[in-house]
Amino acid sequence: MPLHALIRPLRRLRGSVVAAACATLLGTAGSLPAAHAADRHPLVGSRPAYATRTADTGPVPAGSHVSARLYLNSRDPQGLAALLRDISDPRSPHYRHYLTPAEYQRHFGPTDRQIRALTAWLGGSGFTVTGRTSHYLGIEGPARAVRQAFGTSLHGYRTGRGTSDAPAGDLSVPASLGATVLGVSGLSTPAAAHPLSTPAPALDVPADDAVCSGHFGEKPATGLPKAYGRTATYAPCPYTPAQLRHAYGTGAKGATGRGSTIAVVDAYGSPDMLADADRYARATGDHAFRPGQYRRHVTPGDWHIDDACASPRTWAGEQALDIDLAHGLAPDANVLYVGANSCLDNDLMDAESYIIDGRRADVISNSWAEIIHSSPGHLTPTLIAAWNLLFEQAAAEGIGVYFAAGDCGDSSPEAAQTGVNCDPKTTRAQADFPSGSPWVTSVGGTTLALDRHGDYAWETSMGDGLSVLTDKGKAWGPVPGVFAFGGGGGASDFPQPWYQRGSVPGGTAQRTTPDVALEGDGALPVLVGLTDAGAYHLVGFGGTSAAAPAFAAVQADAQQASGHRLGFANPLLYALARTRAHVFHDVTDRPANAGAQPLTVVRDEGPAVDTSTGAQRYLLYTLGHDFGLQARRGYDDATGLGSPDTGYLRWFQHTKGTLK
Repeated sequence: MPLHALIRPLRRLRGSVVAAACATLLGTAGSLPAAHAADRHPLVGSRPAYATRTADTGPVPAGSHVSARLYLNSRDPQGLAALLRDISDPRSPHYRHYLTPAEYQRHFGPTDRQIRALTAWLGGSGFTVTGRTSHYLGIEGPARAVRQAFGTSLHGYRTGRGTSDAPAGDLSVPASLGATVLGVSGLSTPAAAHPLSTPAPALDVPADDAVCSGHFGEKPATGLPKAYGRTATYAPCPYTPAQLRHAYGTGAKGATGRGSTIAVVDAYGSPDMLADADRYARATGDHAFRPGQYRRHVTPGDWHIDDACASPRTWAGEQALDIDLAHGLAPDANVLYVGANSCLDNDLMDAESYIIDGRRADVISNSWAEIIHSSPGHLTPTLIAAWNLLFEQAAAEGIGVYFAAGDCGDSSPEAAQTGVNCDPKTTRAQADFPSGSPWVTSVGGTTLALDRHGDYAWETSMGDGLSVLTDKGKAWGPVPGVFAFGGGGGASDFPQPWYQRGSVPGGTAQRTTPDVALEGDGALPVLVGLTDAGAYHLVGFGGTSAAAPAFAAVQADAQQASGHRLGFANPLLYALARTRAHVFHDVTDRPANAGAQPLTVVRDEGPAVDTSTGAQRYLLYTLGHDFGLQARRGYDDATGLGSPDTGYLRWFQHTKGTLK
């Protein structure tokens, strides 16, 4: 199981005129004559990196069926950018003056005239428009229509995963339509996201079968080899929502998320989710969902299940983690689960837009990710731009979008050599996407320690070096261990947004993640309840998948405390960090009150571990060693601004979420 953005007036064109114009522009080989380059608007980056001459297997047959999406641009990108800053800046007089979905479409969505012009041009090029939303037109037709409409042919290309189709050159559209068309997706192999969670690590560990500590450092692992010259202690038992509420100060009276709706987006959807969540809540001392408090939107008849995506069974664990943490840290908030029909971008975007277009939630939690730089590379500039525009719409409507930052440190090829939730196709260090978008809140991971009273003791960065028993059980090796699991973060592909200026050290010009962080370590996991293979289990899960829904729930609590919708939170979060308000724990790799360094725990997987597979019952984790990322004083690329302090919700209660 994986651990794992002023439009020119458009002429109204008749289809026959457009078809004739396209026929004139295109030569017999399907490429545009240089003399007509000024008449076309290029969709830069629409040919994927794997479409090289050496990998070219030749043209796709002209009659082959093609389906794609033509994504639509904002009618006023500059005006939208100005509006978003005005309503997101906590010091602006228009702060929180959000738009309704209808107002957003009226000001920034495509006009009927634009759609008619696009439809006429597509029809004249041989395409049929099969569907329309406010975000895209679904189109189908023969492969020859690609050359007719977009100025280049489809070819096949050899990749590490077989032959994939792709445009032989960058696509283009008539210049008169360039401001309307954001890009086209579906003509090359699609990108796929993966869930950012992992069982930690056994599926079911009954309390009687394995040893765990009631708090950090409680039970020494006697009988096992020493680590760093001293006896290690057993890892704490998996955390419950009540423990996290107490540690982060979200359990105060009146901080229950009442009045807010948390949406959770994953792929697919477990039919047992509501029953499992209710059973879990009762088992951990909380109340089950009230009638109508939990809703879901899933369409199993439309699911796409193939090798590109983890199985629905895998996503069921992710779903359970997200729902349990969202409900656990905001027990009175409504929860809406929206299951995408697959893990592919088009389907995930449909799930996200279902929420945003209807403003069906106040916050959206997403615990899945993909990477931009990979081999073969599939995440195109079109998809990235379409995602960012959707997140801008959410911000305009006052919806906060939260993404898990990843579980692979800096997501570099070096981290992927041993990281259990890394994408092996990565080609460079990078922030995960969509977490790296400047219009979402990126939630990283920490390792949380509680004291014997259940109070917050300390936190360090989420980064684990794994050691196993060697020398016939007489030693741990290697020490400090190989990188196994960590939080995600680092520089993204986007320019540094205005709200990060002055907060991110090192002079970087890029958007850097994460923004905040919470507990998510696989070595000190959270408890989750789910039905698997017909049986209900209480499972230890780790990952920034735990941190993202937890912080989304904290934001629902803060929204209740303030009496206002928080919307896109990043400008407020960074502004708060620059004040004297004590609202964040400053998390570092070497927490001052953690005692002897380095920090270690032993996880006992129980006597049922199948040693014939090479699995070991006892594992040693060295904590606070993320790969390529470091948690320092102030903002850092491992834990961002830090985790919410007990003063976080108090600030919202006292100020109603308004900076003085």
